Amino acid sequence: MDLALILEKALLNTLLGMGTVFVVLIFICLLISCFKYIPKLQDKFSKKAAPEPAKAAPAPVTAALEEEAEAEDDLELVAVITAAVAASMGSSTDGFVVRSIKRASNRKW
Repeated sequence: MDLALILEKALLNTLLGMGTVFVVLIFICLLISCFKYIPKLQDKFSKKAAPEPAKAAPAPVTAALEEEAEAEDDLELVAVITAAVAASMGSSTDGFVVRSIKRASNRKW
């Protein structure tokens, strides 16, 4: 192959790559410019859905669910901390129990 043919292929590859990049960038710009219409569409659809009757849930039931969710979150937090300590020590979780969790005042590791 002579040098002219090699340079021609290299130039075509460069143009194809740069053209692809610019087409994708233009597509992204068009997509981002359409974001200004999303709130208008949401308002339009929420107005159609507004006439439906809303059901009110009793307050004590939600309070009980929140307490259960907090208890689950605390148990998950204890499980994660226990697993992290066991992994860092290289042992199993059977040998120790997490009794309390306190935030460290020093943020530096």
